[in-house]
Amino acid sequence: MDKVEQLLQDVLNAGIALFRAGEGTVNKAIEDVKKNFDELKAKGAADSSEHAVHLRKILDDIVKKAGELGDKANTGYGEAVTQLQDLYGKATVEIEKIVPKEQVDQIKGKVDELTKAIQAKVDEVAQTVKDKTSGAKGGETA
Repeated sequence: MDKVEQLLQDVLNAGIALFRAGEGTVNKAIEDVKKNFDELKAKGAADSSEHAVHLRKILDDIVKKAGELGDKANTGYGEAVTQLQDLYGKATVEIEKIVPKEQVDQIKGKVDELTKAIQAKVDEVAQTVKDKTSGAKGGETA
């Protein structure tokens, strides 16, 4: 039974680390995009020359890329959740081979709770990314 508990603990720890690593990367990327956006917006607002028009176009491109980044982040998290679910499925198959059914049912319940908790956090981060990138688009002025 110690091997089963260790396997579940390892899968849990891997899932937490994967989520935390992705969350930090997404937040940093959003902060960087916002910073660049604000800098370019201030420069463009102060200048109406042909060069400024070009800067405004670059700004529009940055906002578009921020939206694409958010979409990619959502896709990446979805893929990570799918991979975690696959790992849990494989772990469950191995557990069923060596553990009585009653204990397997208890473990499945815990794995399901963990999967739901991870998915809820992924959804929360995805919504934050969407809100932040939508906020950048809505605050655009030329």
